[in-house]
Amino acid sequence: MKGVLRDMRSSIHHREFWAYAVWLDIATRYRRTRLGVGWLLLPPLAYVLGIGYLYSHMMGGSPGTFIPHLGFGYILWRLSIQTMTESADVFAMHQAFIMDGRTRFTDFILRTFAKSFLFFMVGLLVVVTIVLMVSPTNPAWLLTLAFTLPVLFLNILWMSIIISLFGARFPDTKEMIGTILIFGFLLTPILWDASMVPPETIRGLVMRFNPFFHLIEFVRAPALGAMPEATTLYAIGAMSVFGWVMAAFLYRRYARFVPLWI
Repeated sequence: MKGVLRDMRSSIHHREFWAYAVWLDIATRYRRTRLGVGWLLLPPLAYVLGIGYLYSHMMGGSPGTFIPHLGFGYILWRLSIQTMTESADVFAMHQAFIMDGRTRFTDFILRTFAKSFLFFMVGLLVVVTIVLMVSPTNPAWLLTLAFTLPVLFLNILWMSIIISLFGARFPDTKEMIGTILIFGFLLTPILWDASMVPPETIRGLVMRFNPFFHLIEFVRAPALGAMPEATTLYAIGAMSVFGWVMAAFLYRRYARFVPLWI
């Protein structure tokens, strides 16, 4: 794992390229609008309150229970798909930098993650505020985010590394990832609750083969005062270890071919 860890550590210590570039991208995108970066607040606010209120009545549940469930699911799902989708062509998008000699590829991966992370943190601020206003949830449970979110980020990063390498080698990767994520959204309990699909049923087993189910539940359940399923804890542990081992192997073996592929 020395290759990817060495580059990742170096990228974190020298973050001028990816951290500043992300903020510059956001500032440039919104500087001519009336609300500026305030537009970052509107999508999660509209989605969580609008869709949450509508679906809570369609499901016959309480808005105070369903809206927090939807809110956390939405921002965690958006973080995951935004990072992975953009990772699929991140090297091709930075071809000029790579051909110019910048071959510390974790800079580009972290740039993609940092952009998604910025949107996520704005969404998290919105969701936490809404949860405190509409939900009877004990605010102390939200402190579990300090422990669960880093684990989620680490899993998203190893997925991003693998997808970026595949995307450099196979240009169709982005379209394939987008297609897979359409079905992944339907199989992930965001607009519905996992209790509706018990684990002993066929649909329950299929849903629990979905890694995004475990990633989201691992963060969301403790934040809302529930305990994740034992299978979720096992899955997260296995994904964290084997995912990084696989990412490190692929990075060490194939990263040097990226300039040729793109």
